[in-house]
Amino acid sequence: MYRLLVKGLKQVVQIVDDDVTEFLVGEEMNNIKILNDDSESLSILVDSNGKLSYIGEFNGVKKRLKEEGIDMEKLKVIDSKGGIAIPGFVDGHSHPVFAGDRVHEFAMKLAGATYMEISKKMLRSGTTTLEAKSGYGLNVDAEMKMLRVLSTENPSIPLEVSATFCGAHAVPKGSTEAEQTRMICDELIPKIEAEKRNGGLRNVENIDVFCEKGVFEVESSQKILKRGQEAGMAVNFHAEELKYIGGVEMGAKIGVSFIHFL
Repeated sequence: MYRLLVKGLKQVVQIVDDDVTEFLVGEEMNNIKILNDDSESLSILVDSNGKLSYIGEFNGVKKRLKEEGIDMEKLKVIDSKGGIAIPGFVDGHSHPVFAGDRVHEFAMKLAGATYMEISKKMLRSGTTTLEAKSGYGLNVDAEMKMLRVLSTENPSIPLEVSATFCGAHAVPKGSTEAEQTRMICDELIPKIEAEKRNGGLRNVENIDVFCEKGVFEVESSQKILKRGQEAGMAVNFHAEELKYIGGVEMGAKIGVSFIHFL
């Protein structure tokens, strides 16, 4: 079954045109797949699961719907009138729940905008997926509260949020690296696991550590990240931002998904 038809497109940026390639790297990024049609007859058919099931000329859509006995009038139809369809942007590093200033939003707030409206503006600007980190609580209760906020579904804002547990973002005053490492591994991650087993924190998918000299050094970082892997989280962590200490080698050794701030 289908839920959406976008028609009247003059260009569709596909990136790839097969079901095998997940992403492009290096020189491959110079060869993204783009469909062009000056007659503005390109269309996209979206199925009930949100998957793009057809990209091509409008006649192809009509043929498919006819073969499947589906009335086009029952679909939501968007006429782009010569528009261009591109993949949504992915914001791969954000801290939407944090203690700090939001100067860049201040003018909007003075004009009366709510945070809901600011989020909708992000969506209108093309961002459809957001990686969102915790990491400003640094204790069990505060970190769990942040993760619950990041996991709160809001049907009025169809942003996809991939939440990252970043409890090892810093060592707070009055604590030590060893104490924080123990708290994260023995208290926080087990709480995350328990809540996920009970159906909560569904979008907490990743774990991050600030692997840096004087913060969480390689040994502590590896211990935390491996504990996160045991809990089913993908690893996406800071390494070598300020000083080389061997974080990249450690990440490669344990098979991480992504290392940033190199």
